[in-house]
Amino acid sequence: MIRLAADGLGVTERTVWRRLAAPASQARSRFQLSQTDRDAFVDFRGNVKAVHRARTAALAGLTTVAGVPIDDEFVQGWSGSAPVSLRTLCRAFAAELTPAAVAAAASGDRARRDKLVYLRRRGVHRNQVWEGDHKNLPILVLPPRGPATTPWVTMFVDDASRVIVGWAIALTPHAGTVLTALRMGMLPEDGGPASGVPGLLRLDGGMEFAADAVRAAANTLSIEIDQQPAYHANGKGKIERANRTVDQILLSMLPGFTEGPRDLDGRLSGPVDDRSAARTGYEQAAAGGAGPAELPLRLSVFVERFAAWVTWYNTEHVHTGVGGRTPAEAWTADPTPLRVVPEQHLRHLLLADADRTIQADGIHFRNLVFMCPAGLLRERRSQRVQLRYMPHDDRFVHVYLDGNYLTTCYPDNALSDEQTEQFYAAARAAERAAAAEKRSARRRGRRRLAALTGDDAPVEQSRLISPADVAALSAATVGTGTQAVARRAVSTSLLGIGPAVAFDEPVLLDDVLSSAGMVVADSDGEPW
Repeated sequence: MIRLAADGLGVTERTVWRRLAAPASQARSRFQLSQTDRDAFVDFRGNVKAVHRARTAALAGLTTVAGVPIDDEFVQGWSGSAPVSLRTLCRAFAAELTPAAVAAAASGDRARRDKLVYLRRRGVHRNQVWEGDHKNLPILVLPPRGPATTPWVTMFVDDASRVIVGWAIALTPHAGTVLTALRMGMLPEDGGPASGVPGLLRLDGGMEFAADAVRAAANTLSIEIDQQPAYHANGKGKIERANRTVDQILLSMLPGFTEGPRDLDGRLSGPVDDRSAARTGYEQAAAGGAGPAELPLRLSVFVERFAAWVTWYNTEHVHTGVGGRTPAEAWTADPTPLRVVPEQHLRHLLLADADRTIQADGIHFRNLVFMCPAGLLRERRSQRVQLRYMPHDDRFVHVYLDGNYLTTCYPDNALSDEQTEQFYAAARAAERAAAAEKRSARRRGRRRLAALTGDDAPVEQSRLISPADVAALSAATVGTGTQAVARRAVSTSLLGIGPAVAFDEPVLLDDVLSSAGMVVADSDGEPW
């Protein structure tokens, strides 16, 4: 029995016998922490040795320790307390304080939360809840313009199946990235295995999630929003775990991972340098024609890599949280019916927006020129339109005019031969329609003119002067030599030849020339 008791108490058999032999009145009481000890532990950042040093000095009547004054509240609280050894004090703190309290005193609230235990939320069926979050990805990329930077991803995860239903990458998060990621999850051809409208969105307190556009779209689609308090990652643990998986599996294998090992001077170990001067230098090197081996990943290339990784995660990555299946398998095995909304209804609600003016060659947007193959922009130069687009996808933009859908445009350098021919065919048809309209306008003009003049009305000559004035002028200019000379001076004939006159009988050419005062000679100067 003594051995069994010693094993249970974690002491030796001799200690058990000694305690049994001692009277109950002589039993040593266990030291317990006072409130002053606990307060000092917090003020001294969890340093038990500093607490013991200050406590011992206060009991000795000192007001300073290690050159620092002891708080009067501590001096009064420790007054009359029994001195204890450092080992006893350490044992008391370890026994009476929880690991969360020790971590909070030593490192703050973040460390405290690492020691907390949370109740897991279990998803019941697919599309019941989507969890969404922004994350600044620790990977250096080179955007089309500006220095190298770390992009942001906006991502949504289905709570029950763990499928990444939608995502969007941008240099800075905004309401447009939230709407784009939602759209990807709701349309079957955009995101992967998932589709349909969720019943609830569990989001954090970010301004982008609280934007009016996001709430308006959610209200229109009858989606409830559960906005979690700030800095409470446990409220949406599944998306937080997915974010960490992105870092661990994808980003850690790519060059430019900013959380990788570093040299002594702070430079990343590898081909990419993420320090401030280097980020600006990459922009200049790209403008100078540097090769891909000398630059970070292009943003467009990283987006392609991320899309491929999401497909792998959904269809091949085995997840312990869904019974050792892939997220796609868990989604497919769920028989819950989906609430589907047609794409044309989501186009206006769930895309980022921007205003642009139509130029002579199309719509200039994000260093590209977008054109409508159907030719619906051809006669709208200088008109202001609204664009709906996906932040990480330059394949298309939807164009709206006064809030109404107009057309979908594509980059002019990516149009196929069929789309180019479609544009020219539409242009020819528009020209024919304009010519027909012009002819129709002429016919209408002639009908209006006929109606104004009447069918029997005589057509009168329009003159600048009256016939009487013409006759008087003619009489005044005929008969006088001076007036005849004046008429010859203003004749339109440069040779002075008058109008042709018909002769009654033939005449010789020499007689005609002689009468005109002209002589024709041969090459020797002799007259003909």
